[in-house]
Amino acid sequence: MTGSRKALLVAIAVVGVAAGVGLVVLVVVADLATAAAAGSVVGAVAGIAAACASLWALLAATPPPPVVSVSASGGSNAAGGDMHNARARYTGPSTGPAPAPGPGVSATEGSNAAGGNMHDPTAQHGP
Repeated sequence: MTGSRKALLVAIAVVGVAAGVGLVVLVVVADLATAAAAGSVVGAVAGIAAACASLWALLAATPPPPVVSVSASGGSNAAGGDMHNARARYTGPSTGPAPAPGPGVSATEGSNAAGGNMHDPTAQHGP
């Protein structure tokens, strides 16, 4: 939560508590009819403010997910997100150690790689 959003939420809470205390004081100092009328107005304003806050939260822009570089070769599976039941098999000759992968998700020679979760993966190298 950002500092400005936290400050806004604290300010809204303080105003709500102040309105509640003000209505109680109004009942004690004035009569019940006046407090009921004031409570109706405060309730209507609070309802409109809550509706506006809900719309703002729903329509607020969320940052796009980061772009993930994905690379797969030699009977491999690679995904930038989740993988379910991934099966990889490489029956070609062994080529020795692979070079260091670049940023992102990379899979070679019958392997599985995912930028998210893997569920029930299998990988096989060789005949």
